Amino acid sequence: MNEPRHIPTPDAAIEILRDILSGPLACPRMDAFGPEARLGNDLGLDSVALMTLMLHLEEAGIDMPEDAFDHAPTLTVSALANLLAGVEPAEPEEEPIDIKVHCVVSCFCQALKDKGGIDHRPMYLGLWDGQVVVDEQMRLGYHADDIDHDFYCRWFRRLFGIDVTRWYDEAAGKPANLARLEELLAEWRPGRYVMPMIDMFLLPQRDNKFAQDPFPHYALIEPTGDPDIWQMRDSDFRWEGPIPAADLRKAFLRETVAGGYAFDFDAAHPAAPEDIEAMFLETFRPRETPLIDAIRRIVTAHSADMPRSDLELALRELPVIAIRKYAYEHALASFGDIEGADYDAFEECCDRIAALHGGLNAVHRRAVAYARGGSEADLTQVFEQLDELSTLEIGIKASLAEWFSRWRENGK
Repeated sequence: MNEPRHIPTPDAAIEILRDILSGPLACPRMDAFGPEARLGNDLGLDSVALMTLMLHLEEAGIDMPEDAFDHAPTLTVSALANLLAGVEPAEPEEEPIDIKVHCVVSCFCQALKDKGGIDHRPMYLGLWDGQVVVDEQMRLGYHADDIDHDFYCRWFRRLFGIDVTRWYDEAAGKPANLARLEELLAEWRPGRYVMPMIDMFLLPQRDNKFAQDPFPHYALIEPTGDPDIWQMRDSDFRWEGPIPAADLRKAFLRETVAGGYAFDFDAAHPAAPEDIEAMFLETFRPRETPLIDAIRRIVTAHSADMPRSDLELALRELPVIAIRKYAYEHALASFGDIEGADYDAFEECCDRIAALHGGLNAVHRRAVAYARGGSEADLTQVFEQLDELSTLEIGIKASLAEWFSRWRENGK
């Protein structure tokens, strides 16, 4: 870890990537390798493979920028090579104006944005700590068969007056649920939202941030004038476009997914301050860091009683969950004047939120290094980083609590 760092040329970086992917990573799609090949869609690298790639680059003395990991699945080989060589892109990517961190909440908020004139950001309150799953094998997950979204449905109704119907019937079987989906699409009209769970892995035409198999995900589906084409609105990844209906049926029918909701936005109204306050108080835990605590338990288990090598799989879905920390930004925006008097303070908080997200990625990388036979120093570093991140997150919560108190004292 203390070897001098190496900055290759872009051409040399491409060859280094070729060697790692064809060698230790054993990438099964090397026939597609080339400067314009995308790491996720073309080469099939999921978040675990990308983490492993970062480790091999690190062992070669090459630093991969922290933010590159977030965008890696959609990067081309040449784009990543340029980043490794320290070459700035000709046209830097603009920051998204609306951060998406949870597919169910993003779909709900899409309706509010379509309606217009409604601030959707209160719907993200508490999502920074939302639904962390650790199973019996001490594996972290963002999805489980017994997870329901009643909490979000309940608050969607209380905040914005929208009733959500759960139409998917797990006892009915896949064919019956597909028939129900088709009925809902046949009855579709503007202002109606049909939201099935699909497995994104079976939609190769859709780049996604994590490229995982399986990848359960909620999206909004609408009919088009062509019965063989459906319109997919993937609010969480800020994408919409036509998809063959047969592909979406296949992604819906896969046994890895089961779920579906529907709602209308006709009765939608802005959230009342007292309801925003109630949701914040119900979800806010100022001294708790459940995700960090879960990671600590998982790493402890796999460094003691459970196979160390299983730790890599146990943390596979951490990137999907870590991005939820950006929900803090939505909360700050709900309680302050972020484009006016609070601009500088907001930017400072955003820097800390980004550091929290980046720190979770760094913990993930170091834990994978330990799982792959790393030293006790790697394990020690993981726990030290987790302690630092816990302090950082509690500090972010303290700032948010101050903004909330000021908002409430000033008459909301």
